[in-house]
Amino acid sequence: MGKEKYKGVEYFDGPDLAKGYMLEKAKDVYEGLEDNHIIDNINKALELYTIDKYVKDGLFLQYLGVDKEEWLQRKNKIANASVGKYIGSHQDILAEYNDVDFRYKEIYWKIVGERKLSSINENELVQVLNEQEHFVWQIFKHKKVVDCFDNVLRSYMLDNPEGSTNMVLDKYLINHLREKEKFNLPASLTLADKEKIISDYLDIERPNLNYTRLLSNVQNTAEFTLNARTKLKSKRVSESLESELFKGETKRGTKIVVEFKENVEGTVKHYFTLKKVGTEVEKSWLEENIDYPTILNNFIYIFDFVDKNMVSDFIYKEMYAGIFERFGFSHNKEYKTSQVFHLRESLSLFQIHVYYSFLKNKNINLEDVIEWFFNEYLKEEFGIEGFNVKLPPTGNPSFEKCKSIFPTIESIIKKYRFYIEDGVIDEELVEMESKPLPFSECPSKTNNRYVYLHKDNEEAIIVRNIMFSDQSDMTYFPNYGDKQYDTLIDRLDRDKLYRKDIEDYQEHSLEWLIENGFVKQADDGEILLVNRNRTIIYYRIYTDGVIVPTKLPEVLQKEIEKLITEDKLVTEKTLLTRQESDYIDYYLNKSIFINGHDLRNKYLHGTSASYDNENTHYTNYLHALRLLITIMIKINDDLCTTGN
Repeated sequence: MGKEKYKGVEYFDGPDLAKGYMLEKAKDVYEGLEDNHIIDNINKALELYTIDKYVKDGLFLQYLGVDKEEWLQRKNKIANASVGKYIGSHQDILAEYNDVDFRYKEIYWKIVGERKLSSINENELVQVLNEQEHFVWQIFKHKKVVDCFDNVLRSYMLDNPEGSTNMVLDKYLINHLREKEKFNLPASLTLADKEKIISDYLDIERPNLNYTRLLSNVQNTAEFTLNARTKLKSKRVSESLESELFKGETKRGTKIVVEFKENVEGTVKHYFTLKKVGTEVEKSWLEENIDYPTILNNFIYIFDFVDKNMVSDFIYKEMYAGIFERFGFSHNKEYKTSQVFHLRESLSLFQIHVYYSFLKNKNINLEDVIEWFFNEYLKEEFGIEGFNVKLPPTGNPSFEKCKSIFPTIESIIKKYRFYIEDGVIDEELVEMESKPLPFSECPSKTNNRYVYLHKDNEEAIIVRNIMFSDQSDMTYFPNYGDKQYDTLIDRLDRDKLYRKDIEDYQEHSLEWLIENGFVKQADDGEILLVNRNRTIIYYRIYTDGVIVPTKLPEVLQKEIEKLITEDKLVTEKTLLTRQESDYIDYYLNKSIFINGHDLRNKYLHGTSASYDNENTHYTNYLHALRLLITIMIKINDDLCTTGN
């Protein structure tokens, strides 16, 4: 008879739904323990050590019930005794490392650090590390081991630049969607060593493009510094990788098209597929509607600069990112992007370019339309005077236009703030206030303008993970064959699901939804959505990152008010959403995001492309017009919103 296999119990911290599944496994393991239990392999010892963590934090007893306390104490005593006996009797514990299951390698080094340091010599450790096919990053999670073998691990890092770079960047630069790893680097590892590791990494055949982009934008600190040569090397490696990537995608790349043509069904038609992204607009309609209000409305209803809630459609949205983009990494101060994000950017830039040229051919300058909005429309419609917006003449070179338009955008934000606070725009007061106003601090006239999740709302996080995520364990149901849906919310909203079709590993997630009032089981076993209003609110925040209560039906507004009183949602009274402010900062500055375009400062301080690089300056000017038009839409919507 072969040896009994271990169950593979893993420890999960925080509100992880896999806990129930793991605790059920742990229960099975403990039921098999009897007095004088003997462990016959390293993984069984590590599994029992893992289960002990559930005992110590009280979760195992909570799962079993208080009536099982005596039983749990007896079994835990047997487990700890057998683990201690196994570890104590294996002096050459390094010889067992190759047999350790991947999920237990971190715990293995923890035990080494706690109980076996004195029995390991440096030569043995060097041999074990050099035998491994993959970089042994788990060893660096344990300070006692790192401190004991400082010089060995320093040399190991210098000899393995790829694995070491992953770890160094994780420690100093990368901001994961998951909790940040806590690595301990050898005390002897110097700044020069770290730079050598990075430089050697840049010399490997195909370094990670995401890493090279991060490295070219490093902000030096006392713990991690790159000199100008290494940053330039990283920049050039990035450019080379991007060039190869571009060449590879041209054969199967996405075509971006903006056309004004005859006989477009429904006036406007949008495409967003792998092969084609674009907008087709009925040309005759555009030609017949060239009054200033309609021109501006076209950016809302034709070109989709904002969604139906008047929230910018340019911002990064996690739900549109690919799986690797979504669960990948970013620098702590990097604006997150994705392939879809860049496609939308390219499309909107192309839209404004084509429309700008179209209007010019009709002897209409888009700059004149924008000036009309601030100088005439706001005065006639809302009695607001004092914006006095003057955009650069259309005949000026794009370089000159860029130099003046970015300060104008900031001036508009500052003036709107004074209007909201004082009811008037005092030009002298605006001039006296020399400090730029952060876009995120520009106020709104409407209380509770935007609603976001409270930072401690674990309920919403769990609902998202079970019902809205395509990575949930509640998406695939074998009994339905090919009739599957990307998310649980899709299935419950559009189809049927029955209790008999729930797999064992899905039971814990379903029970949570039932216990917390998001679904119920009907008499015939069908799983039905309940508390639909709360689910809708959480779903909209998941998709958009924000909710605009004034755009919702009264029944949803009441549910939002309830969630606010429960400290599950928070409100803000600002002109722009958090995401919109971040997006504008991403383009204009570099104070928040290190990968920002920094357009404002480049033109203000004369560090932009050379004067005669017209294409670059024209593109930057179009970006500025996009941002300015978005701000116009936001101001108009704020002023038109009813409420207090």
